[in-house]
Amino acid sequence: MEDFHVPVHYYLVLAAALLVAWHIRNKAGKTGKAGAPAAKSSKIKSASKSFLVSSVHSDFDWRNEVPLKSYPYKDKEYRMTMGILKLDIKEWLLIDNTYLDDLEEKRKILHNCNPKYPKEKDLRSSTLFESPEADLAIREFYDTVLKYMCSKFPMYFKKDEKNILNTITGERLPLSGRANHSRTELLEALTRTIQEDFIILLKDPSRKDEKYGDEYFFKGGVFAFAAGFDPINKFDKPLTSIHAPIPGYEEKLKKSMNRYFDRLAPCEIVLRSNFSIQTHEKFYVDDDNKGYHKDYLQPEKEFNFDAANQIHYRSERQTLTKLPELGAIVFTIRTYLHPFSRFAEKYPEDGKRLAGAIRGLPRDLANYKGAEKWGVAALSYLDQL
Repeated sequence: MEDFHVPVHYYLVLAAALLVAWHIRNKAGKTGKAGAPAAKSSKIKSASKSFLVSSVHSDFDWRNEVPLKSYPYKDKEYRMTMGILKLDIKEWLLIDNTYLDDLEEKRKILHNCNPKYPKEKDLRSSTLFESPEADLAIREFYDTVLKYMCSKFPMYFKKDEKNILNTITGERLPLSGRANHSRTELLEALTRTIQEDFIILLKDPSRKDEKYGDEYFFKGGVFAFAAGFDPINKFDKPLTSIHAPIPGYEEKLKKSMNRYFDRLAPCEIVLRSNFSIQTHEKFYVDDDNKGYHKDYLQPEKEFNFDAANQIHYRSERQTLTKLPELGAIVFTIRTYLHPFSRFAEKYPEDGKRLAGAIRGLPRDLANYKGAEKWGVAALSYLDQL
C-alpha cells in the first residue's frame, strides 16, 4: 500500500484549533449559572429552525386536495384522555379544495355580513380578539405562519420587497408582523391566509394571585368557527375556566393539561382531534350544539330531522405549539363539517363506527354534546348504513 504523507503544518493548524476549542469550553464551564442564559438562547435559536418546512411537490394543486378524513372515535365505551400525538412540521397547516370557501365564510363572520345570522348579531366582537399583552405574540405568530406558507407553498405565496402575494386569493399581505401594522390588521391577514382558527395563550404574572392564576390565559386570536359557545366568554380566561363546562375536565384532565402546557418545548407541535354532531350547517354557533341541563335522548317525535342532509358531522383538528421567542402557546383549530349523507356516499364503515362511539358516550358527556336533540335520529340513520 502506498504511504500517505501529511505535511507538518496540517498538524499545527489542528493543534491550534483544538486549543481554541478547549479555551472556549473551559470558559463556558466556569460561568456556572451565568452561562445558563446562553444555553437557553442557543436552544431557542436551534428550535426556531424546526419551524422550517420543505416545499410540497411542484405539481401540488390545492383544487385537487380532498379535505382530510377526521374521524377520531372508536366503536367502544368512551374514555376521557388528552389524546395527544406528535405532529410532523409538514402536517401543521394544510390547504385543500375548501380553502376559498372557508376563508370567505370567515370573512363574512368577521365583518358581520353572513346571511346565516341575524343582521343585528355582532359576530366580530365574539370572534376576533386582541390585547396589549398579546401584541408581540401576535406579531411572532404572523411571521411564523407566513414564513411557513411561503416555504411550504411557494407556488401560492410569493414574497417581494414590499409584501407577500397570495396567488390563490389575489390579495397582498404584510411582509412582516414587525412592521407598522396593528394587531387587528395582522389577525385579519391571518384569516385570509390559513383555514385554521387560532388562539394565543400566555402566562399573566399580574394575575398570579387569582384562582388558576398560574395557568395560561387566552389573550388573542380568531375563533370564527366556534361550536356551542360564545368565544367572548372565554377571552382573557385561564385554561381551567375555559374548559369548565366539559364534564370530567376538572377531575381527569386539568392537572395533566396544565403540566403539558408548561412542558411543551419551543416549536414542538402536537395534535389532538374531537368530534361532535349538529343539526345545521353553520360553522359558527354560540346558541346550539351543546346541551348543558337537558334530559338525555328525548323522543324522536320531538325532533323530526332529515338525518341525511340536516344532521351534520363535525370534527376539529387541533394543534398546539410554543413560539420560541416569547413562549406563547398557539392553539390552532381546523374545522371539518359535512352532512350525514357523506357517510352513506363514501364512508359507510366510518358511519357505523360513529354509531358505536355515540352509544359509548357517558350520560353527562352525551348531554354536553347535545345528544338529546339529535341522538335518536342520528343512530337510526347510521344503523342503516
